[in-house]
Amino acid sequence: MILHVFLGALLLAIPAGALYYFDKALLRSFGVAVGRMVTQILLVSLIVWVLVHYDKVWISLLWLVLLAALSAVLVLRRVKLPLSKFLMPVAAGLFAGALVVGLYLLFVVLPVHDALGARWLVPIMALLVGHSMTTGILGLSTYQSALKADEQQYEFLRGNGTSHLKAVLPFVRRALQAVMSPSVANLSVLGFYAMPLLLCGILLGGQSPINAFVLTLMLVIGCLASSVISLAVILWLSDRQLFDKFGKLR
Repeated sequence: MILHVFLGALLLAIPAGALYYFDKALLRSFGVAVGRMVTQILLVSLIVWVLVHYDKVWISLLWLVLLAALSAVLVLRRVKLPLSKFLMPVAAGLFAGALVVGLYLLFVVLPVHDALGARWLVPIMALLVGHSMTTGILGLSTYQSALKADEQQYEFLRGNGTSHLKAVLPFVRRALQAVMSPSVANLSVLGFYAMPLLLCGILLGGQSPINAFVLTLMLVIGCLASSVISLAVILWLSDRQLFDKFGKLR
């Protein structure tokens, strides 16, 4: 295996050689990026090996909680919101979206043998959390920016007797549009770019082509549903942190 890994790594000489010839300044950044990628893949592989080796439901669920919390930290750093106030709402939203959609896929849609086994539970939940994290950054950032930019619109609605829920609906709509617009735009090209990698992995896992097609399609649909559920829960739980008890934007 070491020999084959070494032979595969020799392919890096092609992009490295091109950078050395045309842009030596970028070569160092390329090396650092490759090193980080290898480290991250190795770490993830070791975690997955532990989860699959012990194959306990409670361990997999604990891993999902930790994954949601870590993803929440990344979301909040990108959105620049305080961890102390928004960590729990964002982590709970990511966890809820992945858990609800993931269990529905495993038990109802697919369904698979040993649905709670780490072999199925871990990769599907990781995929759902990862997609929800990406869309959560867009949704939460848009929601926060819209509230700050159009605070007068919110105050006008509240001043005219509109309930808090109805007053924030225009801003929720903007957040949803920010989440769904890129997804809708990318759906037509997923089959040529991102999804072939997932399809290839499923085929290499021993699934037949038709099963791989169905599984890939269901996972794409699941990612869309999970992102909407996660955003709804995040905004709902973050409401008390964004507004005071009188409905004023903090």
